[in-house]
Amino acid sequence: MDTASLSTFLRVAEQSSFTKAASDLSLAQPTVTARIKKLERDLACDLFNRTGALIRLTTAGQRFRRYAHKIVKLSRMAEETVLEGTAPGDALTVGADSGLTSYRLVPIIEYLYRRHPELALEIRPLEEDPWSRIGDSDVDCAFFIDVCESSPKADSTLLCPEPLVVVTGPDGPLGREPVPTSRLARYPLLCAHRGSGYQRLFERTLGDVGDTRIRALTFGSIDAVKHALAAGLGLALLPRLSVATELAEGRLVEVPWTAPFQVFTQVAWHGEIRTDPRFSVLLDAAARATAEQVADAGTRPAQRSAR
Repeated sequence: MDTASLSTFLRVAEQSSFTKAASDLSLAQPTVTARIKKLERDLACDLFNRTGALIRLTTAGQRFRRYAHKIVKLSRMAEETVLEGTAPGDALTVGADSGLTSYRLVPIIEYLYRRHPELALEIRPLEEDPWSRIGDSDVDCAFFIDVCESSPKADSTLLCPEPLVVVTGPDGPLGREPVPTSRLARYPLLCAHRGSGYQRLFERTLGDVGDTRIRALTFGSIDAVKHALAAGLGLALLPRLSVATELAEGRLVEVPWTAPFQVFTQVAWHGEIRTDPRFSVLLDAAARATAEQVADAGTRPAQRSAR
């Protein structure tokens, strides 16, 4: 079981795609497929459920990812120590919801870079339950948008309320009058990832009142969702911060609908890094940078912890 195969497995799990993993690793797709098949033969189990183009970890794959991540990380640290003769400055691995990477996380990273340029971070996309990713030690901590809740797998704190807004293209069919929830359910829902907390809540809310099957189109990023909205493909529930420019310029239109739930931008972490001074610096920077950003927007940040 070599680290190249383990790294390939981790990248496929992260991207949910053999094609994207091959591109990221600069490999031919048959090479990626062969490495995964060899791992599955060695372990005598399937690591991925393959349904057409949809790739998802099996239960065994989820358990294996925790150890694969640790093996690859330790191997890299050992190599660096031997080659350089000094202990490596290991990066903190940060998972981030696609709705936050550009709009909340970049200001935090900028804040850190100006004050702590020595702190190394590795940002990974967060497309599924953040509590599971932290529990599997796939990431050291995770920034995400969800309701206020706790988990036995990790500690967490709220950074700020995250206002949500339903948006369509400028020629959308819903108009400017208040729209009942049942009517929203008739239109295709566009989203970056269906695993995000607010997207799950949105679909559940529409499913409770709608008389038709929810139609959801996944685009992989909020920027792609915004392009699809402008093309008139449907509607989306997004963080207001992520569409503020498009709304101000008239490229997208707000649908008068208020979500029956409140979500927060928050950060969660596993117990192993609780006393790591690098994480303390990151957490402090996240609180300060988010408070400044929220103050600039004329709102107040959340002050309480989820746990």
